[in-house]
Amino acid sequence: MFATRIAKYARHAASFMLHFAHGGLLVAGLIVTLFVASRIANHGVQGLSLGSFTGDPAAVVAADQAEPGLMQVAEESSPSVRLSPDLQRVKMYIAKRYQVSAVAVEPLIAAAHQTGRSVGVDPLLLVAVMAIESRFNPLAESPMGAQGLMQVIPKWHPDKVDVKSDRGAMFDPDTNIRVGALVLKEYIQSTGSVERALQQYNGSSDPAAPYASKVMAVKAALAQAARSGGRFVGA
Repeated sequence: MFATRIAKYARHAASFMLHFAHGGLLVAGLIVTLFVASRIANHGVQGLSLGSFTGDPAAVVAADQAEPGLMQVAEESSPSVRLSPDLQRVKMYIAKRYQVSAVAVEPLIAAAHQTGRSVGVDPLLLVAVMAIESRFNPLAESPMGAQGLMQVIPKWHPDKVDVKSDRGAMFDPDTNIRVGALVLKEYIQSTGSVERALQQYNGSSDPAAPYASKVMAVKAALAQAARSGGRFVGA
């Protein structure tokens, strides 16, 4: 009897231990599963975040595809203006001589250079006219209605600019320089002389050509500055 009881108790104990072990394994398995899932989730989030800041190719491509408009605006909003060394010296001379920002005047010189070459007018002549007419103020306007950098009177040149559709067109530097260059080119062709063309541009018939003399003096000073390393010279 005693031996039978001992065996019975042993079987019960073994069964209890087996159930306990089985339950413990299930709990341990759940803990391990939750831990692994947590690590995988954290790794995915960290990988995405780090990829965005460390240049991971997949993350960069995803960012580009998500916001193509922003990338395009960023590229278009920072245009690069490159001047030759000579024009860089001209820029610094203008900044000192006329007390204007070198940063602000740089795109004006670049526009004069590009427009002058395309139209067939000396770019330094365009810059000199700007200096005399407006001292590089793109918003300048005279009592006679002359507007912008080169003080063009729009109503006299309807074939070159349509101010009816855009009354502020001549205050755009690129437009103003282009129209001014076309007017000068036309006058040079009709008069056969840069000096007479400048006098006509100014609306003066004075044979002494004081306006032309002033513009040509500034142009000479600009050319000298380009050659002399931007040293300040009077004009």
